[in-house]
Amino acid sequence: MNRNILGIDIGSVSIGIVEITPEREIVNSSYRFHGGKIAQTIAASLEGVALSGISRVAATSSTPGFVKASKRYDNNVCLIAGVRRIHGDAGAILNIGAERFSLLLFDEGGNYRKCRTNTSCAAGTGSFLDQQALRLNLSGSEELGVLAAANTGALPRIASRCAVFAKTDLIHAQQEGYALSEICDGICSGLAKNITDTLFGGEEVKGPIITCG
Repeated sequence: MNRNILGIDIGSVSIGIVEITPEREIVNSSYRFHGGKIAQTIAASLEGVALSGISRVAATSSTPGFVKASKRYDNNVCLIAGVRRIHGDAGAILNIGAERFSLLLFDEGGNYRKCRTNTSCAAGTGSFLDQQALRLNLSGSEELGVLAAANTGALPRIASRCAVFAKTDLIHAQQEGYALSEICDGICSGLAKNITDTLFGGEEVKGPIITCG
């Protein structure tokens, strides 16, 4: 009898599903953006999974309650376990999501020390990038990132701490004649600075730093 485990992680914009054996070998995996249609996206993600062979379901704490799980685990605990499984010891984990970003810190012995995170405002996160991409008539943050990486020109200053200020800065940058790639690069640079100032200020961080999200 199959005793595989199904892991489910549902966040504000995406759903991650993985089927593993008791020996922790990955059988199936799926990562999709749900666009608010969580039930439909879960159904589509499970198309390749033989549910009759699943013995238990594990879910992250962010996964909605209507998803029945054998056990739920804190998101940070899952993140730490995953990083240690794949990368071994880490000095810190930088996690940037659609609405939150955080920095998990470890001591010299690899023991969890503390977590720093942003406020409830989603400015400077993945959703913020998608919002700015929409204002620039781009398909999303992925296209915005590609354009930013290709920029070799100037770098306009774009506020990333507030979506309202960012909109004003975007309009000014367009009026001043900055190219689309330069504006995209300015947005990404502002986001990176916001994350650095919020999470790393006055903090001694031991490497390596694993980045995810």
